[in-house]
Amino acid sequence: MAESFLEFDLFINGNWQPAVDGGRIEDYNPATGELAATVARAGPEDLNQTVEAAKCGLAVWRDTHPAERGRILYRIANEIRARSDQLVQLETLDTGGAIQRNKNSVENVCARRFEYYAGLADKIMGDTFVAPNEYFTYTLREPKGVTAHIIPWNSPLWIGSRSIAPALAAGNSVIVKPSSEAPLSLLKLAELASDCGLPPGVMNVVTGTGSELGEAIARHPEIDAIYFTGSGETAKYVLEHSSRTFMHTVMELGGKSPNIVMPDADLDSALTGALWGIFANSGQICIAGSRLFVHASIHNSFVERLTEMARNLRLGGPDTHADLGPMISARQRESVLSYVETGREEAHLLTGGGIPEDPSLRRGYFMQPTIFDFVPAEATIARDEIFGPVLAVSSFEDIDEVIAMANASNFGLAAAVWTSDLNAAHIIAQRLESAMVFINHYFNLGYEVTRTPYKRSGFGHSEGPQAIDEFLNTKSVSINMKA
Repeated sequence: MAESFLEFDLFINGNWQPAVDGGRIEDYNPATGELAATVARAGPEDLNQTVEAAKCGLAVWRDTHPAERGRILYRIANEIRARSDQLVQLETLDTGGAIQRNKNSVENVCARRFEYYAGLADKIMGDTFVAPNEYFTYTLREPKGVTAHIIPWNSPLWIGSRSIAPALAAGNSVIVKPSSEAPLSLLKLAELASDCGLPPGVMNVVTGTGSELGEAIARHPEIDAIYFTGSGETAKYVLEHSSRTFMHTVMELGGKSPNIVMPDADLDSALTGALWGIFANSGQICIAGSRLFVHASIHNSFVERLTEMARNLRLGGPDTHADLGPMISARQRESVLSYVETGREEAHLLTGGGIPEDPSLRRGYFMQPTIFDFVPAEATIARDEIFGPVLAVSSFEDIDEVIAMANASNFGLAAAVWTSDLNAAHIIAQRLESAMVFINHYFNLGYEVTRTPYKRSGFGHSEGPQAIDEFLNTKSVSINMKA
């Protein structure tokens, strides 16, 4: 047990305050298994207070000139960079991820999103429609109102900024519920935003359990929109409850992304892309390339090289030169290990599949990078989102076959193609049922580009200029010119 730990309360109406009943949640460092912090455990009464604060903040923020809203968002972006060391420390303490990866997430993604949407704040415009001598009609774009953002644990600032920044730019107030397993960086972000001049009540962060606080958010009659990122199973409960109040919802859910290697690919690049497509952040990424399809003519040699690369990956905490960090929790690791046991009966295990033997890693929630080969399409490890460092490999003979295999999934979030034939790449990209397709790289799709999940990977726009539409209502006004 750690000798000392951090303590955070709820951030409501520009101030820190404890939960009404004094409840606390323990937050553990996944790299060491030690207590890292405690945070307030909010319940329905705390949420009611937060909604009232958000309504008051909304009344001020929606009437703030859009240019001033943009200036405040710019200040937030600058302050994120100025305080990046502190934010990175908190995110690393919560997730156990590599420090450099978290630093990139904070400075080049989170801060950049606030800059990007700051620039859009004063560019929200309506349309006009004129019928000569009859009616003059125009549209107004107005904020949705009080918006709730349920953020998962795998990269809180990266994922949180994706919805918080456009919601604020559009003039909404924000209630953020981080995962109870990684709440610290988002709590600090709210304080930072307040220091930059964001009016009280405009950004609030409340911590609590999904079963209590998350359900209360989804059921609350005075919350106007909800942006949820997480698992499909949890999304079902959110949708069930939010449908009772006809709340606007945006969902980004799971993925089982295909990574396709054609025989004419640059194999060195494809190997690197396949390796990090699945093992970055220990596979705890919704767009992870967890299904690898390798052309039969190169399958054996490619997989042999990939397996050797996986075996040489170093596991360790964020303060080491490790390639892979820990899983977020003992519970998540047990879930992944149960999939591995199922996979042993369905396919051929090439490497990994267990807990590392290094005594220095035993306290943390580490797991070996794992590769299965000859995975049948109907296998559980080929269908389910495992959300861990587990890769399912299959081979194919031609384009039609691999497209059918890639699309044989309930998910449609991401995909990748490795080939030197760009004509073939375009054809494959058009036929893949996926919100984003990477060609000869993995992950590098900018936040300036809008995408919409396919299938059970969710719905609604994220990123880019269209993301702001999810936080705006369109009002039509018609004037009788003959009156």
